[in-house]
Amino acid sequence: MDNAFTGWWYTRTQQCDISSRVLTFYTDRGPVGTLRFVQYSYTYTDDSLNAWAYQMELSATSAVGDTSNIYVQGAAICNGPCTTTGEGFSSQVLSLTSDATAEMFFDSTISSPGSTGTATTPFTRFFTKTGFPPTTPAAFTPPAETRCDNATPGLSSVGCVFPDYEPVFQVTSAQGNPAFARHLRDALASGLPGAYQQTPLTRLTDTTLSRRNGNTACPQEADGGYPRPAGYSCDEYPFRSSWQGAFTSTAPNPPHPGRTFDWCQIPALGPGSGPNGWSACMIPEGQNSSGGGYLSSFYRNNRVIEKDPFFVWIAPGA
Repeated sequence: MDNAFTGWWYTRTQQCDISSRVLTFYTDRGPVGTLRFVQYSYTYTDDSLNAWAYQMELSATSAVGDTSNIYVQGAAICNGPCTTTGEGFSSQVLSLTSDATAEMFFDSTISSPGSTGTATTPFTRFFTKTGFPPTTPAAFTPPAETRCDNATPGLSSVGCVFPDYEPVFQVTSAQGNPAFARHLRDALASGLPGAYQQTPLTRLTDTTLSRRNGNTACPQEADGGYPRPAGYSCDEYPFRSSWQGAFTSTAPNPPHPGRTFDWCQIPALGPGSGPNGWSACMIPEGQNSSGGGYLSSFYRNNRVIEKDPFFVWIAPGA
């Protein structure tokens, strides 16, 4: 019940709204009965499923006057590449002793590799009472549209998310990569983009451009770049898999200058600050590989596709 009665809240796979509502029936002489109720709206999906659902529940909290024989009717529809099933409000009684519940399901019709599709799912409901005309239908549409895709690198099946929620790549101490975390923390503190609730990074999926980002930030010694100490490899930030990477952030122009930190073992680079440029640092090979693996999992689990924005957050103590 966190954040109840404050509007819609959502994550990458869930949206909810808890709101207080008032229903009053009138005659020419004035109000006949007033029913107050709480409306619970909840829509959810899963990154590994090509479907999502919308639940709505109405629960009466107080009644004044004649509130007998009040019924709710309605259902949700899907506007987009999807089909709809489930049970709406099929003339359900709403009273202090009877809640009304509905759940609708939506299946994406997206299938071909590389395809994406978005949809909205307004839920429209109205009330009837014996001897009175029906109320004006009211529609409730979750603020974040649903996106289903078969375009997430590393995955070969369709899944769905709410892309308006910008996911956060979290680096924690439990991952066991302190040097990886330290470099990201220092890079963000120096002003590079991606810090949580500031300027996000955006996903780059082109492998050729990603490679150029990596080669620009971390050139090999054989190509006139940086020697790698034994057991170490070069880590770059912003990630090579982002459009803010060392090459793509300024392509086709020459790249902004790089920066490093005094513990990073790259004497060819100096310090720097501000949002333009990139950072390179030598960190243990195992941590670099592990950190990259966590980043790849984050992309897959959140279905972060081309140009999707995302943030980076380093937990205290990581």
